[in-house]
Amino acid sequence: MKEEKESLLEQVLQTPSFGYTDNFPKRDMWREIAKLYNGEFKIKFNSGNELEIHQITIPYKKWTIHISVSDTRPMKFQMDFKSRLDFDMILSWEDFIERILKKFGEPEIEVDSYDFDKRYLIKSSHADLVKRLLTKEIQKAFLENNIYSVAYKTNAEANKSEWLSVIQRKAGNKDFVMGLIKLHMHIIDRLNDLKIIG
Repeated sequence: MKEEKESLLEQVLQTPSFGYTDNFPKRDMWREIAKLYNGEFKIKFNSGNELEIHQITIPYKKWTIHISVSDTRPMKFQMDFKSRLDFDMILSWEDFIERILKKFGEPEIEVDSYDFDKRYLIKSSHADLVKRLLTKEIQKAFLENNIYSVAYKTNAEANKSEWLSVIQRKAGNKDFVMGLIKLHMHIIDRLNDLKIIG
């Protein structure tokens, strides 16, 4: 039991959160959104049944967007793909320490947008693709919606890749969530157009 509590604490500390939030009132909103997109909504609980976890799956073309949010964790969007290219990208909020380290390390990738480049630190195996992937529309949506971090990782041996977005806020209202779903659909389209996924 002590190990489970320590593990839970470690998970909470690893990702940004606003502390404890009650997901129960959001159940109807998630059901409505899942229905609107022909998706599925599930409610799960941790092993002690004290934390509620909402899981939503939204089909989009031949892919699926997985959304999860819990009482103690921020909202996450996760998408799995068949990979056509060995491409990795990490994008995260740039804090004071990272700005100092950047001065002494290898140069980061910039997308020629002052607000975006000031907010985000970007590392990738293909700088040119990052610049083509992160359109002005996507950059604006990241800034407006406080996307905390994104990781795109490829397993070249398995020809698989995964996109994971972490949102630095609790689940907002229906319009906010639908905006995030639209953003991730646009990201899928860009990944496909650039032949990063298949």
